[in-house]
Amino acid sequence: MTPIRHVLMVREAATRLQSADMLRQAEDNSDSGYLLRLLAFELLLKVALEKATGKSCAHHKYDKLFAQLSSVDQANLLRTAGERIGPSSLTHDLFGVLRDLSANFVGLRYPYEKYGHMTQSEYERLGTAWVESGAEVASADYRYHPEELFGLTFALQQHLGA
Repeated sequence: MTPIRHVLMVREAATRLQSADMLRQAEDNSDSGYLLRLLAFELLLKVALEKATGKSCAHHKYDKLFAQLSSVDQANLLRTAGERIGPSSLTHDLFGVLRDLSANFVGLRYPYEKYGHMTQSEYERLGTAWVESGAEVASADYRYHPEELFGLTFALQQHLGA
């Protein structure tokens, strides 16, 4: 890996975060801003991993990427994230959160693939049934973690000096 690769990845992450902020300010109600934040997080996580190990990764399994960081780097990132966002799911379910973020990055890009086989009424009943069953987060098709994503992204930016 050349240093310019990491500079470009960090720059791209910053650009994606700026774009996500613009969508939020425009009161966009799509998942586009969230997806941009996930992409920025992924880029920063991959830079941290490449700098630490010299290896590049071409997958979106954030739990596997994070697990390859040293225990010291992991602890420092979690401490920084925790200081930024306070108590969160990162404390008791870090790898579950990372798996959810990975699943969101893949699934939210093409949600029609998950539901495209349904009729309109089946699709509507699915949401209604989920709400009627108690709307348990564990049974949701997509579990968002915006605060944890913000905290981890901030921690990676600090770690990388970005």
